[in-house]
Amino acid sequence: MRTSITVDEVCELRKMQISIVLLDVREQDEYAEANIDGSILVPIGKLVEELPKLDLPRDKEIIAICRSGRRSALAAEFLRQQGYQAANMEGGLRQWFIHQNTEGTLSSDEFKRIMDFLGPY
Repeated sequence: MRTSITVDEVCELRKMQISIVLLDVREQDEYAEANIDGSILVPIGKLVEELPKLDLPRDKEIIAICRSGRRSALAAEFLRQQGYQAANMEGGLRQWFIHQNTEGTLSSDEFKRIMDFLGPY
């Protein structure tokens, strides 16, 4: 079981329509500003108490994401300890949006707005 996954690998899984769960562990205001389509928001501070209610699948890979990959690394480790197939998306949303801009799926203006919001590592 892998513990981390690159943005390129996540994009490839999505292109191949492989069923994964994208679990965003940032706060609500961060998520509202910028997120990955189809992701589920569960702030890391609520993950322990919310986990029983989430009904996350144990037969699908859960990819934990945050701004830079620090909070999501903790979330993925916790989920693995609970028996889930969980990996941390390396580089977080910063790397995701860099990839989207590089691939041409994100306009330069939108990329600048999001990167200003996400701030430095």
